[in-house]
Amino acid sequence: MGEKKGHLATETVEAQPPPKKPSKEEDAETMLKGAKEELEKEKAKSNDYLRRLQYLQADFENYRKRVEKEMSDTRQFGNQRLLSDLIIVNDELELALGEAEESRENPTIVEGVGMVHKRLQALLSKEGVEKIRSLGSRFNPDLHEAALRVESDKEDGTIVEEIRQGYMLRGKVLRPSIVKVAVNSAERESKSERPDLEEIEDNE
Repeated sequence: MGEKKGHLATETVEAQPPPKKPSKEEDAETMLKGAKEELEKEKAKSNDYLRRLQYLQADFENYRKRVEKEMSDTRQFGNQRLLSDLIIVNDELELALGEAEESRENPTIVEGVGMVHKRLQALLSKEGVEKIRSLGSRFNPDLHEAALRVESDKEDGTIVEEIRQGYMLRGKVLRPSIVKVAVNSAERESKSERPDLEEIEDNE
């Protein structure tokens, strides 16, 4: 009996089928699938690196433009304080020249001061300094400072006198003009009466 059981057990073990080996086609398909997955991963990494590179390139381009603008502004406006001081010197020369011309005591001094004044104005013009047009124009708070408001028959808000000349430096206000501005009371009264007149016309 014992021998028979052992024999049966041996037969049972031998009856199990051997493990099935993958075919060459299956191996190739598995390898291809793995290669595709790796390729997709590398492609995703590549796209991520490309996006980062584009962001860095855009940041660098913005930085380059900002630096160029700052350098340009420095070249254009770096001497702004010096030019402001020269404008004050120009004011003093104009005052001295006016007084010397009125006195007429020493024509040589007048001529000398006049030459210095012309050279200084030429230098300011060369550096891009321009006078602000004020007299007869409309008051502009970006260009003018109102020192006084005076009664006038000119249009309300018109500059009737320039107390101190203003200057621009390459489109930027270097020093605003100090001016007197017209106040036309008759014009203001006329404007204030217009709503009443319109109301009367509407009622009619």
